[in-house]
Amino acid sequence: MVSNKTNLVSNLFTEYTDTGLITVIESVLTDYKSHKNVPLNIYSDKTLGILEATVKYLKENKNLTHHEIALILNRDDRTIWATYNKALKKHKDKLAITLGETIDPRIFSNRDQAPLKTIILHLKSKGMTIKDISTTLNRSYKNIWLTENKK
Repeated sequence: MVSNKTNLVSNLFTEYTDTGLITVIESVLTDYKSHKNVPLNIYSDKTLGILEATVKYLKENKNLTHHEIALILNRDDRTIWATYNKALKKHKDKLAITLGETIDPRIFSNRDQAPLKTIILHLKSKGMTIKDISTTLNRSYKNIWLTENKK
């Protein structure tokens, strides 16, 4: 489906040279690409787990359905529903968002690792230290270190 959209956009670029149309298409493409990115600051709320914060953000801030979130995160729809409801009990308000670094939630689609370990390894691959990660995620240094080093 994504390749169909890519082909459609490519065809539009080659068929139309009107700069107004190109500007609109570029805007839509930028919006589409960043649509699902999740700001890192949502994980600083200690009351929510990593998966809970991700699901809550995608549901409330990006208005995705449980099924769409399930496809992105490679989870069952019922798991997403349960995770969202658990997050709602812990944190009723919408998550506070600030501009800053974002991550692609598809990193959580690999179910071989816990979501916390997944985000830690992802941030380490981006050059962050354990201390930086613990500060960003508002988790203890020991917790981050232990999670990273679990087999």
